[in-house]
Amino acid sequence: MLSLKDICVQYSYKTVLTGVSLDFEEGKIYSLLGENGAGKSTLAHVLCGDIEPTSGSIYLNEKKLKIRKPKDAIKSGIVCVHQRPLLAPSLSIRDNLKIGISHKKLAEIPEITKNWLPGRDLSELVENLSEEEAFNTSLAGALLKSPCLLILDEPPFLDAQKIRELAERGLIIIIITHSFKEAIEKSDQVVLLKDGCVLEKTPAAQITEEDIRQKLFGLTKELTPPDFIEEKDITEEEVMKLREEISGSSPKMTKVANSKMTGHSIGYIPSDKTFRASNPNLTIFQLCTAYHTSLKQAVLIEYSKALLKKADVNIKLHEKALCLSGGMLQRLILERELAENPEELYLFDPTHGLDLEATERLYTRLEGLAKKGTKIIIGKAE
Repeated sequence: MLSLKDICVQYSYKTVLTGVSLDFEEGKIYSLLGENGAGKSTLAHVLCGDIEPTSGSIYLNEKKLKIRKPKDAIKSGIVCVHQRPLLAPSLSIRDNLKIGISHKKLAEIPEITKNWLPGRDLSELVENLSEEEAFNTSLAGALLKSPCLLILDEPPFLDAQKIRELAERGLIIIIITHSFKEAIEKSDQVVLLKDGCVLEKTPAAQITEEDIRQKLFGLTKELTPPDFIEEKDITEEEVMKLREEISGSSPKMTKVANSKMTGHSIGYIPSDKTFRASNPNLTIFQLCTAYHTSLKQAVLIEYSKALLKKADVNIKLHEKALCLSGGMLQRLILERELAENPEELYLFDPTHGLDLEATERLYTRLEGLAKKGTKIIIGKAE
């Protein structure tokens, strides 16, 4: 049994978690659901030792744990598999799986990869793997650490049968997701978070998607892409080449280098907003001013503050992008692109990671642009 008692996480300008108390039983699968900013990822970061709570305690089988850093969490048997696998692309599958495990665990690598990466040679470089295979490599690496609690943070792929088998072996599994359907179908218990508090913990068999929409957002409808959005068979690479042809430059946000586009401009919001449209280690100031690095500092500061206001994001300019929730990052990137007054706006997987309320806000914002003449296009998901 893993127990959280009155977990609070407070910052100088906001409170993320307030008095969260939850029990997680061995052999059970739990899904955490909530709007962006509800505290789901923060709760995972607390369990993993990435964030030290302001107050509260964590107990494992009634023994109080001291988790101040990731190493403490792993020693306690708590392991997280992130949405974007933390792997070294230039190393082989085998070498990646060796990282952070004891020597006696090396003998287990062939068997575990046979289950999660069937048919793959262990000498294959991670950079040659598909997104699903990369995720499964990270999952296999987590299992080699012999966890008692496995956290799956926004898993892009999830084999329900294999996850159930892990739970039947005694693991506690927590899935952080925005998919109501996935939570109900693949979990034993659904935990609803709202404004940093536990709203409800309910058996998955006793709750419906309509119930969740109503409880979290007061919504009863399922949103579909509006008619003004055009779907087009175009890839992200093709859009980037098109932008390059028009502007004479291509966006490289990790280096914070781009020039303002002129003439017929194209806005582009990639599917990977964390690492392709941004980078977790960028400051908010760098993220906002990526297209205008040559302007004076005072001008850039005011420009950045204006973007934050339009995006309704409450954060300091010196803080890192990793402090943003998925919804906040999505809104800020959108406003950064719109500030360039694009005639066409290409979006890829625009609602991934967004809850219903955030999705509705996004569609409303895009509708306003469409009415002003901006062409809204959803590209081909890869």
